[in-house]
Amino acid sequence: MAEAANRRLTRGITFVALIGAGYYWMAGGEYTRAGLDRLQREIESRRAENAARADELASTRAWADSLVSNPWAIERVARERYGFVRPDEILVRFVELGDGSDPPASSPQANVPR
Repeated sequence: MAEAANRRLTRGITFVALIGAGYYWMAGGEYTRAGLDRLQREIESRRAENAARADELASTRAWADSLVSNPWAIERVARERYGFVRPDEILVRFVELGDGSDPPASSPQANVPR
């Protein structure tokens, strides 16, 4: 009979220890399960950001290489950004007015007859 009580006591202590270990694993300790899940999501988010930035970097490097080696790319930048034209061309720029009102009197468009 003492042996049976001893087994029950051992099983009870083991059960309580397992419950305590499970609780410690879920909610206690230095790294909780919720904390580990949050860190895992953060890692995945950072990996996605790194992949997007790697794609952007590859695109930028390809553009830089084309600017170094391709004269058409250089001409495109000169035309689009700086308004360069060839001697036999005429540059026409369209200006959008934000509110639909007339242009200010100091602008060259104000002197154009309508």
